[in-house]
Amino acid sequence: MKKSFTVFLLFIIYFDTFSQSSTFNLSGYDDTKVHYGFLLGAHSSYYRLEYSSVFSSSNYSNLHSILPDVSPGFKLGFISDFSIYYPFDLRTLLQVSFQEFKVDYLYDDGTVFSDVRPATFLESPILIKYKSKRRKNSRMFIIGGIKPSLEIGAKNKDEAGKDILELRAFDVSLEIGFGADLFFPLFKLSPEIRYSRGLFNMINDNSRNEYNLPIDKIIIHNISFFLTFEGGPK
Repeated sequence: MKKSFTVFLLFIIYFDTFSQSSTFNLSGYDDTKVHYGFLLGAHSSYYRLEYSSVFSSSNYSNLHSILPDVSPGFKLGFISDFSIYYPFDLRTLLQVSFQEFKVDYLYDDGTVFSDVRPATFLESPILIKYKSKRRKNSRMFIIGGIKPSLEIGAKNKDEAGKDILELRAFDVSLEIGFGADLFFPLFKLSPEIRYSRGLFNMINDNSRNEYNLPIDKIIIHNISFFLTFEGGPK
């Protein structure tokens, strides 16, 4: 995500310089109460886990540690933006998130078992956006809200065809981020960085097995870089 943050800064620096000498694009943009658009995003997802008491039992004496890894992915989606009362907007999104989670089980004899778990989520964030005062063709904003998500893709399986970690399919996350609105003659482009943290423990207590017994809690974390495109006034 360091590269994403660098790209974001380059966007802002370049467009801030460009906007000072450009015409006032989409001058009636904020007079329109509803805007629609789409988004493209790249992200990194990872588990934050806590060990259970079973991890220290004699049954797992040869298990040294369980380490989650950060994996990249991407998102596609649609945006509906409703002006509430300036400078606040209500934004509802419907997006598909393609993710991959990796957990390494490290054993005392040096062997490593890697659980690589591709996952596809249908997400519907509901966000409040606070906009700064427009400065010619650019302005900054902060954004936050909640993100319900439902796993719709196939989970990773072991040799017997069973789910390895037996995680829940539904989660709700808190999201917070910041970005910039960049106004062009025909549309508004908004680079944005957003962080989300899951609220639910994803371990399914009703389906315990040898892989998830040593784990008491799994929380999903996500850092995303978005490019959103929204149409101007009619």
